Amino acid sequence: MKLLRSWALASALALAASAAGAGLAGAVALSFGTGSGAAGQTVDIDVNTASMTGLGVMSAQMSVSYNNTLVTAVDVLTTGTLTGAAGWNTPAFAVTNVGGTGKITFSSAGTTALSGAGALFKVRFVVNPAQLGASASSLTLSNVVFNEGSPTATVSSGTLTILATPQIDVSPDAGEVVRGQTLQFSVSGSVTNPMTWQTSNPAVATISSTGLLTGVAPGTVTVTGTDAALHSSTTTGVIAVRGMGLTAGVGVTPLGQTVSVPITVTSLAGLGIRAGQFTLTWSNNMVASYGVSTPLGTLLNGWGTVSIGGTSNRCTVDFAGGTDLSGSGVLCYVTFTASPVVSSSSTLILSNALFNETLPAKTTNGSITVSALPAITVSPEQVTLLAGQSQQMTVFGSPTLPLTWTVLDPTVATISPTGLLSAVHSGVTQVRATDAIGSTDLNTSVRVYDFKATLGTVMCRPGSTVRVPLLSDRGVGALGVVSEQFKVSWSGTGITGARTTNSSLWSLWGPDPGVRVTTANSITIAAAGPTPFDDSALELCMLEFDISPAAATGTNIPLTVSQLIFNEGDPDAQVVNGTIQVRNLADVESGEALAFALGESAPNPVRTGCRIPFALPSRARVQLAIYGVDGRCVRTLVDGTMEPGRHDVTWDGRDDRGAGVDAGIYFVRLAAGERSLSRKLVVISSRRS
Repeated sequence: MKLLRSWALASALALAASAAGAGLAGAVALSFGTGSGAAGQTVDIDVNTASMTGLGVMSAQMSVSYNNTLVTAVDVLTTGTLTGAAGWNTPAFAVTNVGGTGKITFSSAGTTALSGAGALFKVRFVVNPAQLGASASSLTLSNVVFNEGSPTATVSSGTLTILATPQIDVSPDAGEVVRGQTLQFSVSGSVTNPMTWQTSNPAVATISSTGLLTGVAPGTVTVTGTDAALHSSTTTGVIAVRGMGLTAGVGVTPLGQTVSVPITVTSLAGLGIRAGQFTLTWSNNMVASYGVSTPLGTLLNGWGTVSIGGTSNRCTVDFAGGTDLSGSGVLCYVTFTASPVVSSSSTLILSNALFNETLPAKTTNGSITVSALPAITVSPEQVTLLAGQSQQMTVFGSPTLPLTWTVLDPTVATISPTGLLSAVHSGVTQVRATDAIGSTDLNTSVRVYDFKATLGTVMCRPGSTVRVPLLSDRGVGALGVVSEQFKVSWSGTGITGARTTNSSLWSLWGPDPGVRVTTANSITIAAAGPTPFDDSALELCMLEFDISPAAATGTNIPLTVSQLIFNEGDPDAQVVNGTIQVRNLADVESGEALAFALGESAPNPVRTGCRIPFALPSRARVQLAIYGVDGRCVRTLVDGTMEPGRHDVTWDGRDDRGAGVDAGIYFVRLAAGERSLSRKLVVISSRRS
């Protein structure tokens, strides 16, 4: 109604002045100004004219449209304007909104015609408080009417620029802290320092001027930060203060082993704790079993009852007592026995930590890792021994001591706690080493022979007949040998004939106990008798070979032993093949050859000394020594390089210190390169002078 009355008055005044102003009116140029403001601010923007002088304008009405999501028109002012100077009445206005467009329509009139240039009116806008970002709204001027239509007007629109509002953000927006512990807050954005901090409940948590929050008592708070320009930000999430913190530790264990994971708690003093529980969850299949322990030093040791239950990948520990639980440190241990086959890692998720049914704890997860067992390797991989010999076994890798040594077949060999392998009887077995955490390995094989059977290496001239012994490295009397068979093979045409002669041991079986099958390049021998071999000699068999006169000097004829069987397989002998060396040597007499041989000592038994004969088919480094039955070297007689041929060494019955040896059984051993021979000596008189 005010707008209509104002417009009626303006019309009457305009009619009264129409005669005076007739013919003087022209188009009036109007423009809406510009302005800017931030969220919530008030902005006044002028409606300007170039000139109103002489136009007889005594009333005006117009509309302004704008974006009502950004700004709102709230008033029309005349202070400091042409209408105010002319004493016009206060403008009447009405605001309408259609969708996102707002419109303010206003009018005013007076008894004095306007004159001059400048602002006619000031339209007041308020920027939407929720509009924090930068934007702009067009201000469109329309429906302009002066004096009921004369003069006319031309219009141009304006703009209200919305400035970005300075903002601050407090972080973290949510959090958890244990009483007595701290949580640092910070602020970001358009901050004007200094900051002022506060919590919603200082009895639960306090905060310093630097934003450091300290938990005081169980509960929840919000945190507000305000800068010097009064920009503020308040957390929207919950800042929880817990009465205690519960932490799961870290466990690492190899497959199949057990590890104890500590569960630690912050101070429980003053909380009156009489009961509690927590749950641990991990990945499936990596844990075979679990339990809970409260050893000396844990808070639950001797305090009350403790139980555990759950599923394959989750356990819950419950505890209760009749007195208040206090202190801090390790609450208890959860023990895990790892799967023997699944190696993996998993987070130990600590949840449902609740004390006295009302006090939740701040939880920190742990982890568990089940690692594959470290690889270890038993060395040597392959072992070959003669009965009575030994071999020190070792383990490579990173074993966890102590080691446990075993032999799969202890009838073949035994092994000491330190890994010293001792050969017992012929056969094949393996050695296993297992360390303290279960890492284990088997070597490839242990092959034990009861003795060594060596086919001699001899030298001879072309056209000669040569004897080659098959020698044992030890007496075989204890082995009960009543039969033997083997085959000797060669290649080429250097050998024209082969046979056996009655060796010293074969004589126990009769004058000619052997059966021989000879081909151009082999001889197969089988012999048996009612009396077992004894220890009187080492010749298992003596072979003779006819060497072709056409055999080239300087050539070697390898002799290969195969199918060597004693007593249908027991005892078992390690075979060393032989060689016939065809040479034109002055020291090789016609019709005979030199073999690697150790002759019978004479005399034997020994009273004051003996002569020890031996033969070498080639130049070699030789060691000839006397040994006791305990394996101790009593006297070294030869230790150096010797020429081929027959040799004799005299032993005077004394040891290396010059003292006479005690009566008893001894052995003389000849070694040259990889070959060795032994014979037994019996000393029946002690020589002490």
